[in-house]
Amino acid sequence: MLNIIKLKLKKTYKKNSLNSANVTIHNKDFVPAVRDWKNSIYVYNKNALSLIPVASRFVMILIRNYFNSYNLQIESKVRKDRLRRRLRKLSTNKIFVSDGEFKHTNDKVNITLYVYNRQKLNYLLKLKKRYIRLLSKAKFVRKLHLIKNIGLNIFKLQQEKGRVLTNVLPNYSSKLYSIQNLYYRNFIKKSLKRLKYYMYYKQLLYINKAKFENSYLQGLISLIKKIYKKNVEFNIINLKYFYFNSDIFTQPLALKLKKKRILLKYLKALVRKAKIKNIKLDERSRYLLDLNNLFIVSNLDTTNNLLNNLMQQNKITSEYLKKVVLNDIKYKRVSGVRLEGAGRLTKRFTASRSLHKVRYNGNLENAYSSIKGYPSVMLRGNFKPNLQYTKLNSKSRIGSFGIKGWVSGT
Repeated sequence: MLNIIKLKLKKTYKKNSLNSANVTIHNKDFVPAVRDWKNSIYVYNKNALSLIPVASRFVMILIRNYFNSYNLQIESKVRKDRLRRRLRKLSTNKIFVSDGEFKHTNDKVNITLYVYNRQKLNYLLKLKKRYIRLLSKAKFVRKLHLIKNIGLNIFKLQQEKGRVLTNVLPNYSSKLYSIQNLYYRNFIKKSLKRLKYYMYYKQLLYINKAKFENSYLQGLISLIKKIYKKNVEFNIINLKYFYFNSDIFTQPLALKLKKKRILLKYLKALVRKAKIKNIKLDERSRYLLDLNNLFIVSNLDTTNNLLNNLMQQNKITSEYLKKVVLNDIKYKRVSGVRLEGAGRLTKRFTASRSLHKVRYNGNLENAYSSIKGYPSVMLRGNFKPNLQYTKLNSKSRIGSFGIKGWVSGT
């Protein structure tokens, strides 16, 4: 019986194709456990696993509240309108945080967060429009010279008058000093009014930057330690564009629909902002380089020491090596986005029927499996590895609604 099986195996098409030189075999790329389930943990007691989703949910509430904290005293001076708490919550001028990826060990929890700092970009844009152009103008420099020359002369004259009055009326010296201080304050406020707002924006930028520093994160870490009873380590990744993560891609839509229920307009605007390049999926070419016969690109199983030595020797070789490494990274480009909204989203304030709108841009197919024919592993048995999927629920004054978002990569 065994001989018959061996004979059949020798004559099969699979055996001949694998032995041929034209066929290339690609290994299966397994997805990390954190990317698959958001929580990577092993415990002896299975009852402890039921507490992990609840704990991670409370931790994410703490993290989002930490990044969305603000200084009311400074922001109320910068904003002309009254800063209401409800409008502040619905504002898109904030730091958007994705769902965390939690990797548990015996004594530590490693939390990976994807962050899009919209608040910082907004403050920098206001500074550029209002103040940086103002400081570069010649008129503003002339005003500073006038303040320096004329204003200081007025101060000197007032001080001389004050000395004469204090000699004549010594009992009223304290009142004279208080009047002079009021005069100085009014003069500074009027002359340096715009610079004052410039300093407020600088302070807000400093507060925004301090949220990511380790010294300020210690308060948040101490609270999370009480929940997990372990050490906590953050891995914060700042995204350049908001559509690189599906969680961050759907959050602005939920906030905007709470204010105004204009579903189709906001769907089109968000999908239009996603910049997707047309990628030729049939190309299998690599960067074939010959670095003085030191490094062969087709054989990428080199050690880290060789890569570090080559990058330190010459800048040209380091640029080529960066291209080689980036060429082998999967899902580094956004190939498609899709947004779907449904629920009580009509403009009327009465009970109305639900709406359902979908907008997409690009392609959501997995290029490695469908076009190139490479093997790929499904996430949780259902989701494609190139897709990131998010589902959000929220409510407005007339009812609840749901949002779904997809982001794919190649």
